[in-house]
Amino acid sequence: MIKLNKDLTILPVSLIPPYLEFFKDRVGRKVIPIPGPSKTTHQRRTELIEKGSYIDTDVYNTRYKLTDIKTALRLIYNNKCAFCEQIIEQYHVEHYRPKSIYYWLAYSWDNLLMACSLCNEYKGNNFELDGAKVSFVNNDNNLKAINILSANYDLKEFPQLVNPEVTDPEGKIVFNQKGEISSEDKRFKYTISICKVDREILNDWRRGILDRFRENVRDALLNNESISDQLVALKTNLNNFKSDSENPKLEYLAFRRFAISNNWLNTIIKELKVG
Repeated sequence: MIKLNKDLTILPVSLIPPYLEFFKDRVGRKVIPIPGPSKTTHQRRTELIEKGSYIDTDVYNTRYKLTDIKTALRLIYNNKCAFCEQIIEQYHVEHYRPKSIYYWLAYSWDNLLMACSLCNEYKGNNFELDGAKVSFVNNDNNLKAINILSANYDLKEFPQLVNPEVTDPEGKIVFNQKGEISSEDKRFKYTISICKVDREILNDWRRGILDRFRENVRDALLNNESISDQLVALKTNLNNFKSDSENPKLEYLAFRRFAISNNWLNTIIKELKVG
């Protein structure tokens, strides 16, 4: 997990409540016709609120999977899962607060994440609270603010599950060189457990990043006879690893950055040089 930055002031059009104040031109004068997707999504939202529960049919499920929503999430998440950081082709638009419980947030921008199928499946409806669950008050003010309510609820509910768009995992999660992930923080421990971010295949893939670095270091030492050439090659490998750790499009950035901050790379180089 890494911290993701979602601008809650820039919304997919289909999620914007159809109030005229949200659909004006740049100078705030001429009213732009309210788009159909906005009206339809809001109509479905209203129906769910009136029923007081989520309706699990295509009529309602398709509204949070519209193209503008999925496109925006792919850009924010760089096609990676919010929880395990693997690049995914077939992904789910995941609800941080489960739509089966928080039905009124089914189409709220601050409640929609991007997740792989397994993290999504494991997470399910698991959403333990340390505080008291909120309830929705149906009025214009709350409907107009519907896309930022989830974050506001955190102050009352104190959810155990981490939202990577809100809480920075840096310093809260720990890896070992086998690729295994853990945490002493209650919320991150819960999230890792619920979404099974420590599953074996993910550990193998994370460990593979260090394995490839070891191979590159070994090649640098074997393919360069002089000390100076070896140092240049080793420095290049270090710089490449550090550069990759800042590339938002690559997988497992949290693991890469942890390896750097804990000096694993220099330790690996020293071990191979001595060996």
